[in-house]
Amino acid sequence: MGEFFDQMAHGDWLEKERVLTYPVIILVLTVVSSGFVLLTNGGLLPNGSPFGSDFISFWTAAREALAGRSHVPYEPILFEPAQRALFPHTSYYAFFYPPHYLAYMMPLGLLSYYGALLAWMLLSFSAAAYVLVRITERQLETLLLAVAFPAAFLTVSHGQNAFLSAALFAGGLFLLPTRPVVAGILFGLLTFKPQLGILIPFALLAGGYWRTIISAGVTLVVLMALSVVVFGADIWSVFLSQSGLAVETMREGIVAWEKMISAYASLRLFGLSDILASTVHYLIALIIAIFVIVAWLPRNHVSIEVKSAVLLCGALIITPFGLNYDLFILAPAIALISRLGLKEGFLPYEKTVLALVYLSPIIVLLFMAMGMSIASIFLLLFFAILMRRAMHEMGTVEMERYSH
Repeated sequence: MGEFFDQMAHGDWLEKERVLTYPVIILVLTVVSSGFVLLTNGGLLPNGSPFGSDFISFWTAAREALAGRSHVPYEPILFEPAQRALFPHTSYYAFFYPPHYLAYMMPLGLLSYYGALLAWMLLSFSAAAYVLVRITERQLETLLLAVAFPAAFLTVSHGQNAFLSAALFAGGLFLLPTRPVVAGILFGLLTFKPQLGILIPFALLAGGYWRTIISAGVTLVVLMALSVVVFGADIWSVFLSQSGLAVETMREGIVAWEKMISAYASLRLFGLSDILASTVHYLIALIIAIFVIVAWLPRNHVSIEVKSAVLLCGALIITPFGLNYDLFILAPAIALISRLGLKEGFLPYEKTVLALVYLSPIIVLLFMAMGMSIASIFLLLFFAILMRRAMHEMGTVEMERYSH
C-alpha cells in the first residue's frame, strides 16, 4: 500500500508513453461508441434529437434572427413552435444567451443544420486548440490531448460553446501580461456566457489590470450597442424579461441536475431544498472568490500560470448553472500547470490529480447515468491542488526575502 501511495505522490506511473497512448484509446472508444449509438438509432440520439442537440437552439435562433425575428428566441411561446417546425420529434431547447451571442451565431443560420454544426465545431475547436498550443508550445501532443479530452466529446455531442468559452477565457489570460488591451477585448467577448466570468473582474481588480478592465468594459458596451443596431432597441429588454425562466430552469431541475457540475446541483440531488443548497453553494463560492483574490494580489508573487489556472477552475466552481460540457474550461488549466510542472517540477500528487481531472468527465458521465452529480468533487480537489501550488510559490518568495 505504501508503494502505491508513493507512486501516486510522485506520478512516476504517468510516463510519456502512457500520456500519449491512453488518450488515443479514449478517442477510439469515444468514436466507436458514438457511431454505434447513432447507427442503432437511425442517425439520431436516443432521445430522438439530431447529433449536437443543444445546437438546435443556436441554429434555429440564428435563422429567426436572419429572418428579422430576433425577439423570437427570447419568447418560448414563439420559439418552441419555430423549433418544432424544423425538428418535429425533439425536445425544446431554450435560448438563454444575450443578444451579442445571437449575433455570433447569425452566419451559421445561412448553412444547413449539419453544415452549420460542423463549421461551428471546427472553428471554435480550432480557436481553443490554438490557445492551448500557445500555452504548452507542444503542438502534436497538445492537439491529441485536446481532441481526446472527454469534455471535448461532451461539447461536440451537445453542439455547445465550451470551445469558444475556453478560447476566449484562456486566450485573455495568456495575453494578459503582454497585451492587456487585447486580453480585455477577449474577456469582453466572453460576456456571451456571463456566469463563467463572475470572478474575472475581481481577479483583474486584485491584480491592478486597469487597462484590461477598461478594455473589457468598452468591448461589452460596443457589443451591446451593435446588438441594438442589428436587432432593435428593445432586444435587451426582451432578453432580460426571460431571466426568471432561466432561474426557474435551474431551481426546478428542468435541465436535469445530474447534467450540472455545481455543488448546488449535487446538493439538490441529495434532497436539499433550493434555499439550503443555494446557501451552501454560495458559501463555497465566497471562499473560492477569496482564495482567487489572494492568488491575484501582486504582493503574493503567484505565477501567471498558477493564478490563471486558479481563476479558470474557480469560475466553474462558483457558478450554480454549469453543465458537464463546460468542463472543457479545465483544459487550459491543466495545460498551464503541466507546463509549469515540466519546467519547475511537480509537487506531490500533482501529476496524479492532473490525470484524474483530465479523465473526470468520463466519471462524471457515468455517475450522471445513475442520476448523480459529482463534478464538484473533482473541481474542488483540483482547486485545492492549485491553491497548494500558489501557497508554495508564496512561501518560496518569503523564504527568498528572509534569506536576503
